[in-house]
Amino acid sequence: MPSWRRRTTADPRILDRWMGSQAEEAWVHDRCRLAAAMIDGSANVADLGCGMQVLRAHLPPSTPYTGYDLGTMHPDNVHLDLDAPFRLDEAHTTAVLLGVLEYLADPVQALASARATVGTLVASFVCAHNASDNDLARRVDLGVKHHWSVEDLERIASNLRLVEVERQVVWERPGERHLVLRLNAEG
Repeated sequence: MPSWRRRTTADPRILDRWMGSQAEEAWVHDRCRLAAAMIDGSANVADLGCGMQVLRAHLPPSTPYTGYDLGTMHPDNVHLDLDAPFRLDEAHTTAVLLGVLEYLADPVQALASARATVGTLVASFVCAHNASDNDLARRVDLGVKHHWSVEDLERIASNLRLVEVERQVVWERPGERHLVLRLNAEG
């Protein structure tokens, strides 16, 4: 398994924990293993908000992969601001968004932009689940901007004409349920 060297950035939207230390946490690798298992063997992967490119370590070496992020946490990252309109290279067949949607100004726009190019999205979201005011305050302190429930996530996917094919739970704790979903574009 590669090691993730700590890096720095001047962009205030990039939280310090994304600069290396979080890449060593077991749950991050659990999430990546679940996501990698949802990606077809023939996929060309666009990893959006890839950070340190941890997912890449869990994919077969032959998988075409491009990591996109706002920051340069990994030297191979291609700069992409998910809070701005974007269009992916048409060679990509699968977009992956792990641990990023909660922090975006407009995650629905990011999902719609990815869906415009690819047929499959694999995304994670830490859903608010029976969350108390303290749970929500803790999430805000971590930089979370969206506190969708599982039902909210299902409704948003449906509105974007994304069909849930698979769902896995990374972890569940009081106030939160961390999901990884494989979503296929309708029509």
